[in-house]
Amino acid sequence: MKRGAEMSKYDTRIARIMEKINALRDREFTTSCGEWPPVWNPPLSEKQVSDFERGKGIRLPEDYRRFITTVAASGSQPFYGLERPLQQKDAHPEKPFPYHQNEILYFLFMTEEEMDRYYNDESHDGGEGLLWLATEGCGMDSVLVVNSPDPETYGTVWYFDLANDCGIIPMRDKKTGKPFQFLDWLEYFADRTAELGDDEYFGYAETAWIPDPPENPEIMGRKMGWIK
Repeated sequence: MKRGAEMSKYDTRIARIMEKINALRDREFTTSCGEWPPVWNPPLSEKQVSDFERGKGIRLPEDYRRFITTVAASGSQPFYGLERPLQQKDAHPEKPFPYHQNEILYFLFMTEEEMDRYYNDESHDGGEGLLWLATEGCGMDSVLVVNSPDPETYGTVWYFDLANDCGIIPMRDKKTGKPFQFLDWLEYFADRTAELGDDEYFGYAETAWIPDPPENPEIMGRKMGWIK
């Protein structure tokens, strides 16, 4: 697909998603985290994004890149808000993301010794190869992979929760199994929000894809009785 046609495809989908979100403006939610109705901040310039990419030695995923250069660089939704991409001190997009779609970090699949080694390993800080998209609070975040040698992992969105000893887990469409990219993630927010009652809420944890557990009887999930 030629670049112009690809951008047109993104523009069409972005317009559809933003129409879905705008259609919810008059809804009142007991729990909305960030400001509702959503407030969107101006997009970034092509030069700002290109300079950032050049400095980090990366190329942002095209659907995300198109959104932040044509619609909004950040905003008050989803949850506590879409994070501004160029000012994230805890993200290190210049380093490769250490996981793959079928090789995830999930603490219930680790032994106690493996967990101890992970937490004592100062060579990583959890922010490699990604940008933060949004937080739901309490350490539950959505992140976008912007640096990975694996083409099936690059550009995908992951559920990131180390604060609650969960892990770093890819988000996938529950019906198709397809990994979420940025626009999938944003459209899921629009569609799920439209389904909610005024006092209901959802979390992106419901999209986290977890493979079958390893056979090891010493993994924490089995020792805690949560995995048979």
